[in-house]
Amino acid sequence: MKFKNQWIIIMIISSLFVATAVSVEAADEIITDGTGDVISTDANGNIGIITYSPEIDVNGLDIKEATYTLQGNTIALTLQVKGSILDHGKFFDESQIDENFTYKWDFVSYQFILATSVEDYTIIYTNKTCNFTSNLITYDLPSSNFSVIGDTLTVTFPSTIAIEKYESLDVQSVFSKIDLSGYLGEGDFEGTFFMIADTAPNPELAGVNAESETKVGTVGETIKFNGTVDISTGQPRYIFNWTFGDGSSISDTQNPTHAYTKAGNYTYNLTVTDHTGVMESASGYINIIQKEGSGSGSSPPMLLFFAIILIIIVIAVIVIIWIIRR
Repeated sequence: MKFKNQWIIIMIISSLFVATAVSVEAADEIITDGTGDVISTDANGNIGIITYSPEIDVNGLDIKEATYTLQGNTIALTLQVKGSILDHGKFFDESQIDENFTYKWDFVSYQFILATSVEDYTIIYTNKTCNFTSNLITYDLPSSNFSVIGDTLTVTFPSTIAIEKYESLDVQSVFSKIDLSGYLGEGDFEGTFFMIADTAPNPELAGVNAESETKVGTVGETIKFNGTVDISTGQPRYIFNWTFGDGSSISDTQNPTHAYTKAGNYTYNLTVTDHTGVMESASGYINIIQKEGSGSGSSPPMLLFFAIILIIIVIAVIVIIWIIRR
């Protein structure tokens, strides 16, 4: 029994020693991306944020984080999504399109674009295949160089030279469903086109626009305002704050309504704040006038009152003059 206890102690100590001897390198660069910013695009140019699609699990495209790590002479890249990494379809190969444009494709891909001090790399993962491009040479990485575990894709490859240094990393997840069989020629594309994508890091918040439904309104009229933002920029969700130039309360509705109580020229302003706190503003102008027949002049009852007073004064003057002449 005593020998057995000693053996257990030795095994524990040995395990601790091994654990401390193995160093786990932290990521050199981490790119985070807010969830809920996946964008869909169709052939008609309709673009919008999407959270559900009957075609594919959108959570499997919603990027949460990407990392770059240099471990010795090995570069490691990871991409993590909100759901699970999707293995769907086959990577698009333009050589497979025939002269009649009958080729169809339907696939999910995850892409890394890495720039270093000596080289640019493009890595595209699609359904258990990892396409690697470096120095204008493209080939498939062996399966030992990439792995998928749940929500995370990991790719490793040797660094070009020892002094290679990180410069930038962009990642993208894309679901593409395209049918070229309806292509009729330049300018006549009637085939289906549907894409869902997420990128990180997003460009800085931009494309904020504020408009009123009319440039000239009237006092008391309910006027609609419209606010937009380029949803491919910034980090959703977006917060909208409107001021209308008349000292009224701020509205946090994207497309509010407002009624002015006094005539005048007003400047309205929209400020959009994204998930990271970056703000972008836009403004516009509106002229508010009195309703027709309700200007600053006296109302008909008031005019009648003054007319009666004037008549009484005139009659009084005539009476006084008549009395004096008698």
